[in-house]
Amino acid sequence: MAEGFDKFLAVPTSQKVILLVVLMGLIGAGWYFLMFEEVATNIGKEAKRTPALNKSLSDEQEIEKNLVKYQEEIEQLKKVRDEMRDRLPDSAEIADLLQKIHGQAKIVGLEIARFERGDTVMEQTYARIPVRMTLKGSFNQISTFFYYLGRLTRIVNVENIELTAASRQDQGSDLVAICTATTFQYLPPGAAAAAAGKKGKK
Repeated sequence: MAEGFDKFLAVPTSQKVILLVVLMGLIGAGWYFLMFEEVATNIGKEAKRTPALNKSLSDEQEIEKNLVKYQEEIEQLKKVRDEMRDRLPDSAEIADLLQKIHGQAKIVGLEIARFERGDTVMEQTYARIPVRMTLKGSFNQISTFFYYLGRLTRIVNVENIELTAASRQDQGSDLVAICTATTFQYLPPGAAAAAAGKKGKK
């Protein structure tokens, strides 16, 4: 190796320069073919994938927009459902309704002499729950009481109203009103048929 190095030193300077240039060219060519060409090839491949990736990104962004929109719609539907549950609950909750009715009667100074629940009537998607009531008070108190019942969150229909003059025994009462307050309960699909089947077996 020392001999080869001595030979290199003996070569004229101009030839040394040429040899160095050739050597650097060979190193550069090797780097190009081994590194640069591979990198360039990978860049070309990734460049070809760019349109597909852009489209995929665009699709994902569109899905995200729709997701936000659907989430807002779902939240809105939940609010509507909760409002409907207040108006048409999925349980009878007569005790709660009785408390509210007594509260409304107390507000207007009306006496409820009788409060009797009738038989539940099953319909296809809901049940009717009638409550027979006897009320004592003035015409203004009774009409105001009916007005307040109509403003309850839960649906309550007042029907079959019978008004009679109060007897002498009912001190401070001008009228006696006998009526039926009907509220409603939501039934899930098939509940009415199942209830009818149980009645049939009995």
